[in-house]
Amino acid sequence: MVFLGIAIATLVSFVVSALLYAVPAVSATISRGSTPRPGLSTAVQIGSVAVRSLIAACLVAGLMLAAPWHGPASGALLGLSLSALPLILLMGGVVHENTGLDVAGIHLLDWVVKLVLIGTIIGIFV
Repeated sequence: MVFLGIAIATLVSFVVSALLYAVPAVSATISRGSTPRPGLSTAVQIGSVAVRSLIAACLVAGLMLAAPWHGPASGALLGLSLSALPLILLMGGVVHENTGLDVAGIHLLDWVVKLVLIGTIIGIFV
């Protein structure tokens, strides 16, 4: 049953991310502040988002099963706790790679929302 939760969490995470980045103000900010990797197709970029969502869902499921934590509230709290990891990485991007705060903030928002949703959904199945 947990595999179904992983699949649903991956799909929901992907859709929520797509909706966030489709907001005109968000899209404009990302376009102004980011430089796409040359030669990387849109399909590969979209596939990368799906794979990262799948990896995050598997991580949350594995941690919940190992703990053992159960329920959507525990999953949401775990997801919120794990959002410290993208925060650390994005802080490094701001400090060392000159990533704009606005762009880093959007990416952080994306990951906080996704991780909380993933945790909540996985928690329903664990």
